[in-house]
Amino acid sequence: MAVSIRPTGGELHDLVRQAFQSFQQQLDGRTSGLGVTSSQWRVLRQLWLTDGRCQSDLASLLGISQATLTMILQGLEKKGLVDRRRNAANRREMLVFLTVRGRDLQEKLLPAICDVHARASCAIPDKELDQLKTLLRQLIDNLDPLRP
Repeated sequence: MAVSIRPTGGELHDLVRQAFQSFQQQLDGRTSGLGVTSSQWRVLRQLWLTDGRCQSDLASLLGISQATLTMILQGLEKKGLVDRRRNAANRREMLVFLTVRGRDLQEKLLPAICDVHARASCAIPDKELDQLKTLLRQLIDNLDPLRP
């Protein structure tokens, strides 16, 4: 099968990056008052969904390197929001757990995050928003380095 290349001159990359940066700025503006960066919020969000995740699985799920996650977790530990412990069943694995303080922060952070997402998508019909999510997932899959 022949691959069709569209000469966009990087426009798609620029638009996706600009959208990301806009989200990042808005999220940082809303979360910084609570002492959390948008990167830290992404980690907390995953732990709110499933606490006690393996550190390597968490990095993979977030699409970031182990080194980047380690830096984020160090910041969260200093703030008393997470705790890392060795997995008793596999001593090579580190498991990440929320502290009580980290769990309690969800009530304060979630409304701020929801406001940013609502603002970003307010003029986009649900059907088109679903299409956008599908297309973005396809872009991510297309660029997956493990994909043949």
